[in-house]
Amino acid sequence: MNLSNPSRMAKLCSHLLTKPWRIPYYLRTSLTSLTPLDLGLPWWSHDAIIAIERWMTTDTTVFEYGTGGSTLFLAQRALSVESVENEEAWLVKTRGVLEEQALKNVNLHFEPFDFSDLAGFEQSSYLQKLSQSHDLIVVDGEDHYHFDQKFSARNLCFRHAQEFVQPGGIILVDDSWRYPEIRENSHCKKLVVHESTGPCRKGVTSTDLHYY
Repeated sequence: MNLSNPSRMAKLCSHLLTKPWRIPYYLRTSLTSLTPLDLGLPWWSHDAIIAIERWMTTDTTVFEYGTGGSTLFLAQRALSVESVENEEAWLVKTRGVLEEQALKNVNLHFEPFDFSDLAGFEQSSYLQKLSQSHDLIVVDGEDHYHFDQKFSARNLCFRHAQEFVQPGGIILVDDSWRYPEIRENSHCKKLVVHESTGPCRKGVTSTDLHYY
């Protein structure tokens, strides 16, 4: 979060002191040199991971902006996962882990884009790869975000995702504390902000679930 180091540490301590049962999980999954892909976990808040795991069924269809530990996690639980990625080397690594675990319900797409300049992003094949309705749409992936910019890739991905989320479905937005404009522009029936620690994160983050 956009906090000073002392404030960030105070927030972390407050979170763990009010939820002490989370401490072992935090020590095991946050204070580690492993990546979310190594752990097979999304890089979301722990609370959001739990909520999505409880919500999903074997009939859930997923579209995901960005790949990694979330791809593995979702593929183990969903009917199908379609993911778009702009980093070829990372896509190859993710595909390798999926193949090792014999997960064949994932369709990976390599769609390069220079996120340092969003000109043309709304017409990009990266954004437009989402072209069918899904139960769960994950807005994550690369985003050269800084606090004084008007638009972000995730903002535009979210706007596009609202056209394709199934009734009764969810759009998940990771690092949601960065994007207050997404909450303002959401047409969801219910918004739940899951603020907690998360895998491979030293502090507290937030992941939003928009229910439609």
